[in-house]
Amino acid sequence: MNLLLVEAGEVDGGRIRLDDRRAVHLRAVLRVEPGATVRAGVIGGGLAPARVIADDGRTIELELGASTPAPPPMPIELVLAVPRPKVLSRAVETAAAFGVRRIDLVNAWRVDKAYLDSPRLAPADLAHHLRLGAEQGVTTHLPAVELHRRLMPFLDARFPARAPGPASATAPPRRLLAHARAAVPIERAWRERAAAGSPHDGAVVVAIGPEGGWIEREVETFAGRGFVAITLGGPVLRVEVALAAALGQLALLLRAQDERARAERR
Repeated sequence: MNLLLVEAGEVDGGRIRLDDRRAVHLRAVLRVEPGATVRAGVIGGGLAPARVIADDGRTIELELGASTPAPPPMPIELVLAVPRPKVLSRAVETAAAFGVRRIDLVNAWRVDKAYLDSPRLAPADLAHHLRLGAEQGVTTHLPAVELHRRLMPFLDARFPARAPGPASATAPPRRLLAHARAAVPIERAWRERAAAGSPHDGAVVVAIGPEGGWIEREVETFAGRGFVAITLGGPVLRVEVALAAALGQLALLLRAQDERARAERR
């Protein structure tokens, strides 16, 4: 736990009383004692130091200090084909640690239909792993998560098919489809979209397929909605590794973009 994450309703007069897994972690792993200070954050709010006031062996009481703004969410929307249940939990934690804006879990040809009824898709279980990820990544943002049992209605609603023709200055935000057999590296697709006049603001959408990848018909369907098929490198990666690789590369590209924008303003 790199961040003690609390809900606004748990703060009473600047103080927090915890007797759940967070208290156990503070006591058993971080070995806090009265007087110690930990980094805390309010979900959807800011960051603040939290000083341990008391610990009776069951309940830990902390006092929040002055709040500072939390880092903004990463301007990434993730479209993730539902993976194996254990992988799903790790993937949700990874995405939350990076601070993506939202996660759309979708069906696909190579998704085992039994996965769609996994208890790991229960809202409470997803919320638990979102919190674990946010605590790891030191972010107070929890991505919105939605399950879509049919791929085409989701795509039609969120990413309608585009009319043929050249991209314009009002092109949609960058849309990337991770595909093991693609030839375009992610950084090249990023540069080409920027050169074509794609706006620098707005979310970047990245779609990660199931184990075995997207089938060709799905790749073509995404392409018809403005997605560029990109490769993350030479190896064929498991879902959770591909997700971390994609988000890591996008984080670097976004940072470089921000640095260039600041330099241009000077």
